[in-house]
Amino acid sequence: MNEKEKNVQSIPMGQKAYYSKTISEADVTLFAGITGDSQPLSTNAEFAAATSAGRCAVQSELLASYTWPVSTEIASPGAVTIDQELTFYKPVYVGDTITVVGEVTRKVLEKKYVYVRTTVYNQNDEIVADGYVRELMQVH
Repeated sequence: MNEKEKNVQSIPMGQKAYYSKTISEADVTLFAGITGDSQPLSTNAEFAAATSAGRCAVQSELLASYTWPVSTEIASPGAVTIDQELTFYKPVYVGDTITVVGEVTRKVLEKKYVYVRTTVYNQNDEIVADGYVRELMQVH
């Protein structure tokens, strides 16, 4: 693959990218194994069934990781993520389908920053998380 490196000037304001994923039990289990985030609300169906949720909830950071494809599509190659903020509003459960919408909302030319707003929706079109990623573009 011979992709041209992007820079802050080459990325248009308002550019959007989308990513959808149905989250499986395997996704949750693999994430727990990789990160050590094996809290029982996410990994133990019997424990989760006895809580108010009634079922296993996806780890928040797993959900956050699904925002990366949109910022990568918009800003890479040529970007380094230097900051992310994400607020979680509703739980996401195994079997839910999420859609992430990324949109360029701000650019700071002199600092080479591109800000990508990341909004995560569930299959009912409810916002489950919302925030931004700040990308540092390569200097040209």
